[in-house]
Amino acid sequence: MIAPILAVLPLIVAFFGIVFLRRSGAEMAVVGLVLVLIIAKFYFDTPLEVGIAASIYGLLKSLGITLAVVWTMFMIFLMREVGALDTISSSIKKVAETKEEQALWIGIAFGSLVTSLGVVTPSMLPPLLVAMGFSPFSAVTISVLGYNATTSFALLSIPITLPAEAAEKIVGYEMDPGLFAYKVCIYLPVVSLLISVAMILLVKGSLRKSLIPTILTGLSLGISALIFSLVEVPVMLIGVLSGLVSMLLLHFYMTRRKPWISGKILRAASPWIILITLALIVSYPEITSRLKEIDPPVTFGLIANQSIDFNVFAQIYTWILVATISSIPILKPSKEQLIRVTNTWLRRIWGPVIAYSLFFSIAYVMAWSSMHISGGKLVPSPRFDELNMNKVIGLYLAEVLGNKYLYFSAFLGLFGAVVSGSETGSNVMFLGIQYKACENLGITQGGFSNEFMTVFGAHANAGGVASAITPSKINNAVATIGERRELEGEVMRKLTPVVIGITLVVGVLTSIFVKLGI
Repeated sequence: MIAPILAVLPLIVAFFGIVFLRRSGAEMAVVGLVLVLIIAKFYFDTPLEVGIAASIYGLLKSLGITLAVVWTMFMIFLMREVGALDTISSSIKKVAETKEEQALWIGIAFGSLVTSLGVVTPSMLPPLLVAMGFSPFSAVTISVLGYNATTSFALLSIPITLPAEAAEKIVGYEMDPGLFAYKVCIYLPVVSLLISVAMILLVKGSLRKSLIPTILTGLSLGISALIFSLVEVPVMLIGVLSGLVSMLLLHFYMTRRKPWISGKILRAASPWIILITLALIVSYPEITSRLKEIDPPVTFGLIANQSIDFNVFAQIYTWILVATISSIPILKPSKEQLIRVTNTWLRRIWGPVIAYSLFFSIAYVMAWSSMHISGGKLVPSPRFDELNMNKVIGLYLAEVLGNKYLYFSAFLGLFGAVVSGSETGSNVMFLGIQYKACENLGITQGGFSNEFMTVFGAHANAGGVASAITPSKINNAVATIGERRELEGEVMRKLTPVVIGITLVVGVLTSIFVKLGI
């Protein structure tokens, strides 16, 4: 019993510090990393050199997200300084007059679209929402919860494609990313609707004025994603197209209002327009493959035989930077405005960077626990199955829950996302654990059965929803509007029951889907 408690203790401490002690996500990331290193060394048979190597590796793996956050924050601060956010705010209010409609259109429909293209919405949306008159709590809540309505299709669907690519190394069998995407999508009509409803209730306290647009937003996202997966639309584009469908349907619903597109708003939104155009080009599978070939994987001698493929030219952070620089001649900031933007940016980026980086480091310390470096290679210790922190947690849950495991298997996705700060990390780290648990229960054997893929689809959905309570994302959203760190704990307290509740619904659906063979 002591092993699973110790394995999860660093995360419990981080959560407690943010929620109850009102410390920042960056501060608790430091505490969590120190604690996980100590526990890994003295209980889980992990040499300190492996723990430090895992921390460095996690930091390097986080660069794709941290750099996207850094450049997005600069873009948003620039747009705010030149008045572009106020222009966009005024224009959106012409078509979406109520706060509920604005939250749905920006937080869920637009948020799903740009998140699917790789934009970090906790960096982008809070300043815009504050400019539109939302409270800091509402701005952060909409930004960290709404974009999760398509769960696994963020960052050009990396939460689906990356674990599918790694499956053979982790489990020994190939995984079809198209099938994985479909299994994620069978949950989305319910999950997307629940997220839409929860967001409006948290922000406005009632659905009385927005029942129809709330239902329209959630169902249009979920059903369109399911249809796109059935007709075999490229996995990388499913989230993009679903977000676009939801935006258009909401726009048609609100067409009784005045036209809102003008040359002025096009200039104000030029950074986003350029970025979306570049992201769509980069997301085309053939172009993505070519860009990935430009820079080869880099192997770091410090980290045994582990290599990292940065894929600089295929990463969204490169194109966020390009879009920002390209928009400067259009936005025409003065020298003084650029200086103010840079100063604000340099003051506020460090909290989000530390939080994202160190929570990734914690994830890799847990993943590499009970591993040793031998002959220049990272290899499992003889007691790896007993003492790897992730395996301990996953197998303990499977043993305790027994036949009820299907109802709670999705909670591994939730747990993994909070640990690593992203659904992608959760899907990769816990693929082997889910497979082993399902194999022990007779759900799969000798490959990825239909039933197992349903379970793993649930895992992915829960991991996507859990992004709303990852400390790094909440810290990021709060930092972009310069709010007090106590707001992080308030948001996490309010969103945690929502995330747990939706995960429970996913568990019930999993049991039903497996029994029906869906």
